[in-house]
Amino acid sequence: MNIRAIPYHEAGNSLRRAFGTLQERVAPTGMEPDLELHDPALDARSFYVSAGEQVISYAAVVRKAISHGGQTFQLAGLSCVATDPAWQRQGLGSRVVSAATAYIETSGVDLGLFTCDPPLAAFYWQAGAWPVRADLVLVGSQHPAALSSRLLDKVVLLRLFSARAQAAAAAFSQTTINLDLPLGQFL
Repeated sequence: MNIRAIPYHEAGNSLRRAFGTLQERVAPTGMEPDLELHDPALDARSFYVSAGEQVISYAAVVRKAISHGGQTFQLAGLSCVATDPAWQRQGLGSRVVSAATAYIETSGVDLGLFTCDPPLAAFYWQAGAWPVRADLVLVGSQHPAALSSRLLDKVVLLRLFSARAQAAAAAFSQTTINLDLPLGQFL
């Protein structure tokens, strides 16, 4: 089974529906599959594996600019990572995360940044060398009702890719990073 990649905004409705259907199978909400998993402003790129017409493993890379420590940085992060329960424990999730991580590493962004549930941290380390940064807190925005890694009980994963980000490593230590996202959005 090959990993395919496509800019999310170029995926047709049937493929977007398949991405949303997978999300619903993995984390049921009882709602119709979302055809807009990713805000267009985040320029998502989808990595996926299919069995016939069914998407069975998925990871997206989302991108945006953030201001932090007096500088602007381009970041990319993983989003909506999921593998169909019937296909888990076969390495598909690791493969899509590895492919998405390789894309991030060569995309020219300054840093990779996202959150996950604490029990999944070892998976992301193994699949993409994503270290947990317990000293960091992510906030969706400065709005008092904004989502945050603490509020959601998530761990923060960070990799500094560019020389500029590595030179500013101290600014990414013991701090809160504002993602400047619309209210209700988070990475």
